[in-house]
Amino acid sequence: MRTSIARALILPVLLAIPLVSGCQSEAKKHLYKAEDLFEKRDLDGAKRELELSIKADPNNVDAHKSLANIDHLLGDEEGAGKEFMAASTLDPTDQKLLDQARLFKQLQDMANSSGQALDKIKAGQVEEGVAQLKDIITTTRIPSAREKAVAALSDAVPIIEKVGDQQMTDKKYTDAINTYEQGIRASMLLARAHKMETLGTEADPMMHKINDAAKAAGKPDATFKLFNDVIAVYPDDKVANMELAAVYLSESPPNYDNAADLEERGGAPDDQVRKLRDMAKKHRK
Repeated sequence: MRTSIARALILPVLLAIPLVSGCQSEAKKHLYKAEDLFEKRDLDGAKRELELSIKADPNNVDAHKSLANIDHLLGDEEGAGKEFMAASTLDPTDQKLLDQARLFKQLQDMANSSGQALDKIKAGQVEEGVAQLKDIITTTRIPSAREKAVAALSDAVPIIEKVGDQQMTDKKYTDAINTYEQGIRASMLLARAHKMETLGTEADPMMHKINDAAKAAGKPDATFKLFNDVIAVYPDDKVANMELAAVYLSESPPNYDNAADLEERGGAPDDQVRKLRDMAKKHRK
């Protein structure tokens, strides 16, 4: 008995194919072989047969339709989309096929907008550009598009830092805080994308600079949430620990206990940590 999936995806296509003079063309032979393999749940084998069918007859719309469904089941959304588009070109009267092809085209256009996002960042529209790249990286089902977005984000980080540096020069301290934060969070996203266990060193100078910008803006605690977010994911990041310690020391009165713990984790010299703990004891009296 044929499986329900086979009936839904492959069989209707095959039943629609008339036999010519009692014999099958090479393309049709591969198409029927694909159905047999599909019923045995050999999706990779079915995919190979469908590719051979299309190679034998590139205008075989039924093979394109079936390959699109197989690719979808295999998780190859990019391959599925290309086959839906090829099939819709060959059979423009199939509205359902056109809708699937149109959806893929929309996803493809969104996924391939990495270059536009990077241009926005270069133009100073940092938050918008980073958000666009993040959206592609976290939502796209097209592997090549994700790779392009990750590469664009990697290129963007040093550009973001330079934008922040210029804002510091122009004494736009609040803008600089926001820009450096975008750069640091972009570095966190990159680390996740590359499945790194530590935050990349490209974030280190920005973590120091954002504290400088916060102090210059008269808002030394503006970085408190950011550094806590970094440490929540990368608890052993030495720079983040040291910079958060600086935030605690900027409080009135300074929080020497937390600062000492953070500096110890950040690799500060023992005598420096000891001095902070001594200060904490004095303030508790």
